[in-house]
Amino acid sequence: MSTRLFGGASGRVFRGAVTLAVGSGFGRTIGIAAIPILTRLYTPKDFGVLSVFTALVLILAPLITLRYVLALPLPRQDGMAMNLLALVLGLLFSIGAMLAAVMWLWRAPLLALFSMETLANWWWLIVLGVMGAAIYETLTLWATRGRAYKEMAYTQVTQSAAGAVVKIALGLAAIQPLGLLVGQVVAQTGGITRLLRHFWPQFRTNWRYVSAARIRMVASRYKGFAIWRVPSQFLMIFSMQAPVLFMAAFYDAGTTGQFGLAVMALSIPVNVMGQSAGNALYGEAAKIKQTDWHQIPEIAKNLQKRLLILSIPPAAIIFFFGESIFCVLFGRDWAQAGRFASILSVALVFQFTSAPLIKIMNILSNQSVFLVMNAVRFVGVIAVFRIAEMVTFDAAQTIVFYTGFSVVFYLLISLFVLRELGKEVSGHVDNER
Repeated sequence: MSTRLFGGASGRVFRGAVTLAVGSGFGRTIGIAAIPILTRLYTPKDFGVLSVFTALVLILAPLITLRYVLALPLPRQDGMAMNLLALVLGLLFSIGAMLAAVMWLWRAPLLALFSMETLANWWWLIVLGVMGAAIYETLTLWATRGRAYKEMAYTQVTQSAAGAVVKIALGLAAIQPLGLLVGQVVAQTGGITRLLRHFWPQFRTNWRYVSAARIRMVASRYKGFAIWRVPSQFLMIFSMQAPVLFMAAFYDAGTTGQFGLAVMALSIPVNVMGQSAGNALYGEAAKIKQTDWHQIPEIAKNLQKRLLILSIPPAAIIFFFGESIFCVLFGRDWAQAGRFASILSVALVFQFTSAPLIKIMNILSNQSVFLVMNAVRFVGVIAVFRIAEMVTFDAAQTIVFYTGFSVVFYLLISLFVLRELGKEVSGHVDNER
């Protein structure tokens, strides 16, 4: 088993993924341990507010860098990467300021679209969460560039620990649902200080290479990320978070909270190993592509097989025993969340194995494939919930319908990404000839 997991061409990627997963696993363990306490301090309605808050932050945070941040691991020289970092930070703070102005002026009508007027009083937390999450993403992608997986893993532990402590402390003080929101911001932004301290010597050394001309040059070189990945990223994140927003719009806050807890619980294995594998695979592939392109598709296939082995047992346990597990861990009030989780677990395997492949698509020169891929998901998710509304499905029936669509989508995406990687390798081979 050790040879199958850590040997071969994808062994280095898998070791990097395991390093990240260990840190994320410890962090998620803290988060898991805190959930049974939180579900007894906060109501399903409070979790409904948290679910919508988290969805809004996740939708907006990636957009304020115009996705130039994804190119940080790609430049060969640190000096050029530093110009790209300067561009990213400039976009982050300028667009973030515009977001703050929009939220201040029109927060009430915007939040009313999702029946979450409650969040209007805490519009500034949405802005803070968006800015903090974007800064953390920027620093982690710089860490990915340097393969600083241990630093990234450490921050994932501190994020979860700090977020859990804040949520519990404010919950005990009966500050609801604000305690959940503040804790969520801490959980999404913690670790920024540590990463800054770690990379500060690099930043100081390479800052002298930054100039307006070079910033314009990297902006032009990587403009495909802004042209294609901004709409693509919006469609992707919106499609992923849309179920929570649609549940809030179609059903009551309590049902939304039950659904949000189910999604939160199922996101743990995807975030721990799937996203960690994606970050490690991207970091390694960005280096490999400079010398040995043909290895990348084979590495991706091997990694996907290994993740498949890891994903089936937990998905099966949740499918058969989800309601019982949720009742024991979170209390009888959360039985509905357990039923929702059992339904959603069917799609877990396919989401788990496709996550790294989606990440590796960043190295392809044709960024338009992301737009096509995410447009399909965007249209599909909207169609699913629109049809569910038209035929008056109840919440469980709607989730069954959504799960079926997700299974088909993630399976097709895996096949699509592997095909695109194969085409890219063939193109490089032909050019070399």
